[in-house]
Amino acid sequence: MRWRSALTFMLPVALLAAGGCVAETKSAGGSGDEVVVGVSLELSGPTASIGTTYRQALELKAAQINSSGMLGGRMLRLVVEDNRTDTNTSVANVNDFVKNQRASAIILGGCSQCAMAAVPTITESRIPTVSLASASTLTSPVADRRYMFKVSPDPAQDAQVIVGELRRKNITGVGLIAVDNLYGQDGQRQFTSRAQQAGIRIGATEQFGQSDTSIAVQVSKIVAARPQAVVVWAVSPAASILVKELNDAHYQGAIYLDAGAGAESFLRGAGACAEGVHMVFPRVQAIEDIDTGTPAGSVQKAWVDAYRAANGEYPGFASFAADALQTIADAVVAGGGTDPESLRNAIETTAFDGVSGPLRFSPADHSGLRPEALGILTVRQGRWRLAG
Repeated sequence: MRWRSALTFMLPVALLAAGGCVAETKSAGGSGDEVVVGVSLELSGPTASIGTTYRQALELKAAQINSSGMLGGRMLRLVVEDNRTDTNTSVANVNDFVKNQRASAIILGGCSQCAMAAVPTITESRIPTVSLASASTLTSPVADRRYMFKVSPDPAQDAQVIVGELRRKNITGVGLIAVDNLYGQDGQRQFTSRAQQAGIRIGATEQFGQSDTSIAVQVSKIVAARPQAVVVWAVSPAASILVKELNDAHYQGAIYLDAGAGAESFLRGAGACAEGVHMVFPRVQAIEDIDTGTPAGSVQKAWVDAYRAANGEYPGFASFAADALQTIADAVVAGGGTDPESLRNAIETTAFDGVSGPLRFSPADHSGLRPEALGILTVRQGRWRLAG
């Protein structure tokens, strides 16, 4: 297994134009001096703000990697396409990357069902793909997902951290509300199983649609069950809507979000209602509270500082995008080239301390982020801080 600390450099914003090498959908295939990475993101639709964050992070990380010279003369070129949060478009994008763009690797966005729809094409094309989505079925079973990897938290990890915190606070009764799609169903299943094992009673469970603008009916049923805490499995903007509607329903208990809530985008959407809300997320989101004197901590701080210099506030999802591209770049170095099969084999044994935390891939586990990367964060005075 290869281990390294991710290369991260403090670069001026101007390097984005010179070194990002970002191309739109109709660029010609790459030369031998290029590493073409196809990128399919949610740049429109209900989670477009998250897709935009991913794009900004990937552009910055590409500029850093190209400037570093770590690829030995090769340059990363990103071919970015909008999947419109649509499964058919996701598959079409992957086909374009393989047949027209001559991509050596692919990065897929945060839409779990979009990524799952593309799995058969990815498997048939034998092109290594790193997903930013979380659903556990994206990488499991590994025998059927040889070319699929992911860097975001696994729902089982999120659920275990939340359950551990509930037990620490002697909370024995909760309500659960989750988005009714692949991602939410996975989270609901993982949390329910672990809560039951821990003796935590789920008094009410509700689902909602990702595009719903009102979730008041489901919230009223959750509040009527009088839970000590409410667990919310949703991405923003839905997570923000839910917290505001819990506040409107005069709910006084604790609220716990999974990592999909979106960190900074949640804070913007929920406003004053965010105060005191908890979320399981990589600790890097509370950069002021982690030890940045360690090699791993210094990598995280340098990345957050660079992103803020280029784009303003730091959204937590940017961490996953940076780690996805670093994973591919490391595999190019380790595998000695851009042959897709060599890249796949190299990714499968890659290990490094990334922006999100330690990532360790193996032939038995294609979900790289380790549980120790995660912690419980709490909104205090409008900022995410590590829970006390």
